[in-house]
Amino acid sequence: MTKAPPSQPPAVSAPGKTVSVSHKWGFGMAAVKRPVQARREAAAASLLEFVAGDLAPRGRMAELQEQLAEVKGLFSRAHLQDQWDWFTVWRALGRPGRRRAQECALSLGGLRRALGAGEPEAARQAADRFTAAGGIHSLRALLTDPPPLPQALGFVYVLSTRESPGLLKVGYTERDVEERVAEINAATGVAIPFGVRAVWTVRDARRLESEVHALLAEWRVRPDREFFAMDYRDAFRLINGHLRRSRAEE
Repeated sequence: MTKAPPSQPPAVSAPGKTVSVSHKWGFGMAAVKRPVQARREAAAASLLEFVAGDLAPRGRMAELQEQLAEVKGLFSRAHLQDQWDWFTVWRALGRPGRRRAQECALSLGGLRRALGAGEPEAARQAADRFTAAGGIHSLRALLTDPPPLPQALGFVYVLSTRESPGLLKVGYTERDVEERVAEINAATGVAIPFGVRAVWTVRDARRLESEVHALLAEWRVRPDREFFAMDYRDAFRLINGHLRRSRAEE
């Protein structure tokens, strides 16, 4: 189950005064500090070289274990979508689908265990699974820039604000989700911006959005708006289940 974002203290207004609250980013879209990003990029570059080789640690076991744990954590963020920087990480990894991100995280965990146990065959199998799941592509994206989105793909998304976590905006876009969120925040003029609670990479995003809206119809605030008054966990369960049954997610 996806965790709710950590709570933060509410703004306090003194009697007779109005305090405006403004945040630069919403949930999932936190900026990554430069030292953290540098560490992540160093780990990604090292693993790219290591996986392309013979997987022999050559005295680097401790360093490799740390790097594997670091990169595994990035893919776990992209899959679980439960951290304040998950969307930032997901985008930097080239926008992998949830299933691919999960498989990459599991494969890196398997590679880490195999290296620790001195099992070269199991290590190679885990590395091959990581490659097949698109892990190499994602690490290269992290070290350069996210590639353009293929024309056939789009996104179904769920947005909310920290101020109103039970009011969800559910929609689709065939552009970068970040662009769409910026448009929504500008149009609504909210002081506490919308953040990305969940994203699914799909084909035929427009059709799937209509199906999802029909699925959530009883919670819809107004027929002409994409807002739904419901618990995020319920929305996630229903949307994720529908997309899995439809085999729509990349």
